[in-house]
Amino acid sequence: MREYLDAWDHISKKQKQGYEIGKLDALTKRAFKTDKIMRWKRQDPDTGKVQLVLYYTPVTKKLTDNAKRLGDYLHVPKKYHPEGDRWWEDFRKLLAEMLVQAKVAVMGTLLGPALVKEGKIHMNVHAPIEADLSLLRVSSQALTVKVDYLDAMPDKLEPEAIVWRI
Repeated sequence: MREYLDAWDHISKKQKQGYEIGKLDALTKRAFKTDKIMRWKRQDPDTGKVQLVLYYTPVTKKLTDNAKRLGDYLHVPKKYHPEGDRWWEDFRKLLAEMLVQAKVAVMGTLLGPALVKEGKIHMNVHAPIEADLSLLRVSSQALTVKVDYLDAMPDKLEPEAIVWRI
């Protein structure tokens, strides 16, 4: 979440220095006014063909809550838990769930949703080095962009999508 916040000028330096996951979660939601996944598609203005797809994948409330729970597991337990104890099964289940959630959270290449200000699109992109971002360059040609807000990542990503693959 701090990576998202660090990329934007409209968030104060003091706010960017936070480390508590609950406070960072609240600040991120306030700063970007959404906790949904944003899909940003650039389309050819003449044909409508999708040319480029970028995603903003926020840290979900469920992942934030699970991270807080993980903190409880990291403290010394009040009692010993032998290998076959249910405590270990619950801990492994939490870790497996968080792995899936974290994979989605770090998949996106937009460090926050694209913002429109004074008729201009403002975006911060962190993409793999091999990604072709040439279609993001500013030109005098008008852009055709479609933005969707999603509850979950699509099962199958578009071939034009630039994401971090883990």
